[in-house]
Amino acid sequence: MKNYIVDTYAWISYFEGNEKFKALIEENEPQTPSIVLAEISRILKRKKISYMKRRKILDFIKERSLILNLDGEQAVKAGEIAEKEGLYLIDGIIYSYADDNTYLLTGDKHFKGKQFVKLIE
Repeated sequence: MKNYIVDTYAWISYFEGNEKFKALIEENEPQTPSIVLAEISRILKRKKISYMKRRKILDFIKERSLILNLDGEQAVKAGEIAEKEGLYLIDGIIYSYADDNTYLLTGDKHFKGKQFVKLIE
């Protein structure tokens, strides 16, 4: 089993039934930055998904994955990484949790060619 940082793109793909993301999430140990919950909540609200279904999706993520909180030290690291890597701040926050033991699982092209990324195209 591997540890993966699961970003918003990966979770949305999972819930849309993408088999590649489903397999990697279900067969490994997912970790989800708390900021991803905020992004998913916003996307579901924008898509006019009912409150109960939104709660089910968010609860599933919280039950199925380790939620990574953003503390002061991680926030500073994320800001530096975002600037160094040329990423949007939220992407920098998400990417800041990735390392040689825990790859970022995504399909977001902003991460193409970045170290410690499992990019599904």
